[in-house]
Amino acid sequence: MKPNLEDMRVFLEVVEARSFTAAAERLGRTKSAVSQTVTRLEDDLGTRLLYRSTRSLSLTDAGTRFLVHCRDIRTAYDTAIADIKTSEADPSGMLSLTAPNALCAPVIVPLIGRFVELYPDVGVRLQANDSPMDLIEAQIDLAVRVGEPDIQSAKVSKLGVLYESLYASPDFVAVRGGPPADLTGITGWDHIANEWQGVPLKYRTADGAAVRIEPRIRCNSLHDILRLAEMGAGVARLPDTAAADSVQNGTLQRLFEVGSAPVHSMHLFERRPPAKVRIFIQMVREKLRSDRQTAIGGGGRAGESIECYWQMIASM
Repeated sequence: MKPNLEDMRVFLEVVEARSFTAAAERLGRTKSAVSQTVTRLEDDLGTRLLYRSTRSLSLTDAGTRFLVHCRDIRTAYDTAIADIKTSEADPSGMLSLTAPNALCAPVIVPLIGRFVELYPDVGVRLQANDSPMDLIEAQIDLAVRVGEPDIQSAKVSKLGVLYESLYASPDFVAVRGGPPADLTGITGWDHIANEWQGVPLKYRTADGAAVRIEPRIRCNSLHDILRLAEMGAGVARLPDTAAADSVQNGTLQRLFEVGSAPVHSMHLFERRPPAKVRIFIQMVREKLRSDRQTAIGGGGRAGESIECYWQMIASM
């Protein structure tokens, strides 16, 4: 049989304690159990490791060589444990994550920049993907998804809500007489639509009335839709988190909320995920919250909130 690693540890303890009795006390075992363990180890190896007498013990040539390897194994074990504990306190290694395109530019990418600044020993691999992925095959540590979770076996946590609203530039709104009272007031305005929204655009007023609008511009890029809206090309449906900076700097004005969907994190770690995953999850959760505050008029308070949070994370 191959020698048991625990038996090797007991042998090492006997040698360093220089007696079976002292080793038994250190290990919290009986002297007989320790003696039997060393005997079993010798049987597994097919050679004697120790010369025993009633008053002393000494290493054989084989025991001397084997002792070196036992100490190497103990060092490797201690190093592995210390490395894991260190990574818990100070994240390191590669964080592989995936997120939908709608979240990458406004949420994930800015957080990655801040994350690697806070933790110089961490690298990040991002896959922007709107479709479900096999997290094991793609070697993904963390998936951020909008809508209901699509992987039943994953560990799922709700991070927040992705709210969507209609936005336009302040000048565009002013030329048309200012913000309308409800959605029916923007039916004659130019609209910019994403491909997934369909034709015509369909919204509902607070009292349930259906509003249908033919878009003037269609585009499959969230980034380009945002820029077109800032330029005054029309009204656009945008995630609040994508429009937060534009609202804060005055290039976009929020008109009406038109939809929402839950945002979840998913991972396949059986127990507590690594610190790099836990910290990034918390950063996404806080950014969704702060961007929502900014979009609905939180202004500088949201920016101050997330900056304080990042300072707290950096001190962990």
